[in-house]
Amino acid sequence: MYLKDGIDSILTIDKKTKELVEDTDKRIEKIRADLRKELTDMENDSIEEAKKLGQEKSQEIIDDFDSKVNNLKEQNENRLNEIQQFYKDHEEELLDEAFELVVNDHAR
Repeated sequence: MYLKDGIDSILTIDKKTKELVEDTDKRIEKIRADLRKELTDMENDSIEEAKKLGQEKSQEIIDDFDSKVNNLKEQNENRLNEIQQFYKDHEEELLDEAFELVVNDHAR
């Protein structure tokens, strides 16, 4: 009887040990899966943050470029207006000078 009780006791301990090992393995795998998910989430967050930062910097560059283009356009329009006004103010003189240059050039 003692032998059977001893064997039963050993089998019970063996079964509990096996269950404990399986439970521990499941917990370890769950922890690994959670860790992989967390790392993936962190990586995705990092990628999204870098993408957002890149878009913001790109937009800053585009906005700066647009501002410079608009300033140049405005300067060119102002200069064109000045030239047009100068021509209006001196149109007769300029035409006379042009006529003289053409006439003198043909007279030679």
